[in-house]
Amino acid sequence: MIMPLRDYLIPDLNVFMNLDEFAELHSIDGVELPVIIDNDRLRERTQKEFNGISIGELLIFVKKDDLEKRPEIGRPMRFDKRQMYVADCIEDMGVYEIILTQNRSGR
Repeated sequence: MIMPLRDYLIPDLNVFMNLDEFAELHSIDGVELPVIIDNDRLRERTQKEFNGISIGELLIFVKKDDLEKRPEIGRPMRFDKRQMYVADCIEDMGVYEIILTQNRSGR
């Protein structure tokens, strides 16, 4: 029997999100989770999908199973004691790619 590609990639996901490899512990809404921050990917997506318009300050990868529910666009998310908001969220192969933004006043 042939296994779906997804079944082959799950072990790779565990390596990718491993604290000894790429991930670091960060607090999301008060819970410490393995997270990968990738602002190079944020720049790529900004150029490609948003015509160079900055839509976020931080792009993170989090395992879907680590969060209770999918982050909703526009909803608050506390990231390492910073109040931020979800600007975009894509799920791919068991991982959420989340773009976060922070409202700042001009004062």
